[in-house]
Amino acid sequence: MSELAQGESRDLFSHCPSGCVCGVRELVARQAEQGERPADEVDAAEMRSLLVAVRDGYETVRSDPRLVDRRHTATARYDRAERHLNYMRTNLADGRVGRAAQEVARTEAAAAEGRRRPGWLRKVRWPAVIGIGFFDVWYFSQVFRFLTSRTGDAAAGGTADLYSLLETLAAVVPGLVLALIVAASADLLLRPLRAWKAAAFTKPEELVADVRPSRGRRALRGLGAVGRWILRLAWWSLPVVFVGFVLFVLAIWAGLRTKYSAAPVRGYPHESVMILLLLLAVGTMAVKILADDEAADHLSQARRRMRWQRIRYQALAFRADRLIGAYDSAWRDLRTLRDDLVGLLRIKMLSAWEGFILRVRSLHRMAGNVTAAPWPLTGQPGAYQEFEGVPQPALELGPLLEICRLIDERHPDRLRNMMRAIGEEYSRQVSNTPVMLIEVQDAGTKDTERAEPATISGPPDQRLPHGAE
Repeated sequence: MSELAQGESRDLFSHCPSGCVCGVRELVARQAEQGERPADEVDAAEMRSLLVAVRDGYETVRSDPRLVDRRHTATARYDRAERHLNYMRTNLADGRVGRAAQEVARTEAAAAEGRRRPGWLRKVRWPAVIGIGFFDVWYFSQVFRFLTSRTGDAAAGGTADLYSLLETLAAVVPGLVLALIVAASADLLLRPLRAWKAAAFTKPEELVADVRPSRGRRALRGLGAVGRWILRLAWWSLPVVFVGFVLFVLAIWAGLRTKYSAAPVRGYPHESVMILLLLLAVGTMAVKILADDEAADHLSQARRRMRWQRIRYQALAFRADRLIGAYDSAWRDLRTLRDDLVGLLRIKMLSAWEGFILRVRSLHRMAGNVTAAPWPLTGQPGAYQEFEGVPQPALELGPLLEICRLIDERHPDRLRNMMRAIGEEYSRQVSNTPVMLIEVQDAGTKDTERAEPATISGPPDQRLPHGAE
């Protein structure tokens, strides 16, 4: 080293105390004895500082408590969302939605072909049954409370509170049962009435044109025609008889209203009350029978099943969207932690260069100058090589490798693709498309929403997975 350089070196260390043990003075003196060397050559002391940086970075990553917490959170949320999507896909694979949609289409076609009942009849049939049920409960509860009283007198029955409560409950039950009996009786009458109508209005088979029927067969066909006309006349007389019965009851009660200006002391005649109650029960059954529309009932049932399938799918889809959103948030938190730790490892390596290697080299000036490695325009940036031509040890990622693998293999787009395929299959079943296909495509690693941070290139066993880009 020249005298000028030695003088500058002495001036550089003039501020150091006499007992300084940092070792920089010895390193500078040793390098002066060894002479100049290429800038891309790293000596033992410099390599030791780089290895210390690698070890410190590994210890920092390994001891970071956020790694375990965020990895468990992301894994649990992904598994929960995947199980839910698999449940939705299994349900769709059963074809229940498709069968419900086909049933709706079939019943709609059948209802369009037949004769429909008036809509208002179908709307008032059950309110009529419920109304007569309330009347029966009110009316017969009084009757049965009189019958079940201990003394036979309604006013004296139920002196004890508990016994009075039991009497009230026992008196309500017969009214409810009678209302159910009226509704069930209407359904029971539907079967013989349908058979009656079919026998009266079904035409016989046509005779073969080239075959002359026998006399006995012609006689049977004639008797059958006469019988069908008798059944038709009886069928057509049913509404006339019912309307006549209604008018007859109204006429009786109109006469009673004219005869008595106020309620009679001994009550109305028993026959008139019996006929009125009979009219209410028969009228309720008539309304329910007239509102019978088998095709419309089947259509309503099919639509209810389809509506239930739609509501069920919407509820499952809403929960799936929430689960996917929760995992997306956990996945982004995990990716942010990975970027933070990768940057920390790089800062550890830069600290070794800035705090020791470049500082010592600037003092002894025997290694020349180094040039920072340029940021590549294509491909992965080389984070292992901070300076051109200067080798440095590979960073030890440790548990960060598993984090990078999870980020790469469990991208949220994979769950979104599963949900999209499930939605397409649901739409296909609803629209009765003949092709059934549920496929899940991996989301890959492309993510246009994020910039590409610096990754680490190096030996295959120390290279960051593609998802860490």
